[in-house]
Amino acid sequence: MFLSTIRRYIGKLSQVTYYIIGTWLCLASCAGLSDPRPMVYKDIPDYEGGTQRVLTVVNDPRPVEQIIKDAEELVMLKAYADAADEYAYVVYKDPSVGRYYLRYAELLERIDKDNAARKVYSQALENVPEDDPARVEIIHRMALIDANHLFKVEEAEELLHLLPSGSIERYDLAAFLYYQAHQYDSALELLNNALERVRDADQKALLMFHASLIYHELGDVKNTFGSLYHAINLSEHLGLIRDIENFWELINQDQPLGTGYPE
Repeated sequence: MFLSTIRRYIGKLSQVTYYIIGTWLCLASCAGLSDPRPMVYKDIPDYEGGTQRVLTVVNDPRPVEQIIKDAEELVMLKAYADAADEYAYVVYKDPSVGRYYLRYAELLERIDKDNAARKVYSQALENVPEDDPARVEIIHRMALIDANHLFKVEEAEELLHLLPSGSIERYDLAAFLYYQAHQYDSALELLNNALERVRDADQKALLMFHASLIYHELGDVKNTFGSLYHAINLSEHLGLIRDIENFWELINQDQPLGTGYPE
């Protein structure tokens, strides 16, 4: 009798404890103070034979290399949301590597979770060392989300000053801000300067996409589709591919992307 009473008491105490922990995690998350580990809801057994659903952290025993491998296999299947969940573990386990944050945010951009992607970029700037070469791209991508998707132009302008002078990323971001300000000639001049320094195909794809946006505003159909055609063929970044798809639908609604280049 005594033991059963103690067990019931402990069970109720555990139940209350789980509720308190779950509530604290929810409140902390809303306040931006959440546990950095990935969290999910789990059914926790209680001492009365039932279960309680609480928010809890999940520890993953896999090494980072294995998680990345599993995530990239999900990307191949176009399971971008599941792949992003995997990268949440990657950046928790190894929080100082910039390219992990870039891939994580890229996946979030692909599924239209721009606010979440921005938070990942912001977290990266807090954790990634100053000498990590990925920092420049992190700032660039974060600023483009601000300017293009979150309507935070002032924040994007502030980030512009963090980019190295004369860099492709600075030219591109400045050009995009000029485009948004309807200063198309200045924007095109900066993009041309960037194209002279371009390092890889994906960078060129982004520059050509931004050029296509400008030519569209100028009513130049030939250069709109010409620039967009190059962007389509060169693009690898999943967030950029999302933007290209959306722009294609806007300007060429009768022809799905991938069915051919308009004459």
